[in-house]
Amino acid sequence: MSWIVEESDNTSAVNVNGDTITCTKDGYYGSPVNVMYSDSASENGQYFWQIEFEQMSEQGGASVGFTTDNGFKSGWGLKGMQYLGNLSDGSGLLVSSFGDRIKENDKIGLLLQLSDADLKIYIFHNERPLGLAFHVSSSYSKPLYPVVSFSSNGKVKISRVQQIPTSLERSPEEFTGVEGNWRIIDYLSHPECIDCKFAISKESPNVYGLHAHVVNSMNCSLEYDPANDQWKSSPILRTRKGGPPDAMKKEDLICKLIADIQGLEAQGEQHLVIRTSGGDQVRLERFTVPAPQPVTQNIFD
Repeated sequence: MSWIVEESDNTSAVNVNGDTITCTKDGYYGSPVNVMYSDSASENGQYFWQIEFEQMSEQGGASVGFTTDNGFKSGWGLKGMQYLGNLSDGSGLLVSSFGDRIKENDKIGLLLQLSDADLKIYIFHNERPLGLAFHVSSSYSKPLYPVVSFSSNGKVKISRVQQIPTSLERSPEEFTGVEGNWRIIDYLSHPECIDCKFAISKESPNVYGLHAHVVNSMNCSLEYDPANDQWKSSPILRTRKGGPPDAMKKEDLICKLIADIQGLEAQGEQHLVIRTSGGDQVRLERFTVPAPQPVTQNIFD
């Protein structure tokens, strides 16, 4: 099998060495660089590939998935069923937060199931099953080929694996400490904020990202100072949609709560306490985010 590089000004950025490709380009990637692996899937059955990201720049990213002979184009012209953390059709977002962004040393598994009735694609990220990502019940284009799209410099190795995974259902994420998905269960000063949700993820030692949503999305960083055992939030980035007055008031309260965070304490595995500079104490519990629904549209129509 061999790799086929898109025909464009970026063709020379890709070096092919057997089952391994390296994409190296100076400066900004204005559009992705697409490379297709000529290991076709055209008969009914199961096909499983593993893609290892041996090198990947922290400044950009990559996506993996499947395309067709007619769908394989350069840059944003690609038509494909792709995974990059989100699910994409090659140029547009289909499902957000299906998994995590692909990073260096990550391993992505792609399981393709073809039958007369339908096409199914299951995703595995570092051995974790993410579940059914694409499910097309109508007639679909064949043959299908693995494809990698580089939005930054990287090195990728692909292998066809004969042993098919048996655990396909999405595996819940496992979190420890303050990381995870939380919902407010007790806020004495503002009970109207009960059930508001937060997602907290570690970005670097002592720095965490926080995301919340009421009408708008709210994002900031939380930094822990071990010297005084206190937390501090960065300025909040907030989208600017309007909404009903009660919802906007609740959003303002959540913004103030985030801005005033001074303490975060995980209590056991299931509870988190927020303490604010104003003396409030807010109690939260973990919840499991429902599995995203698979994409059912035929990308290649």
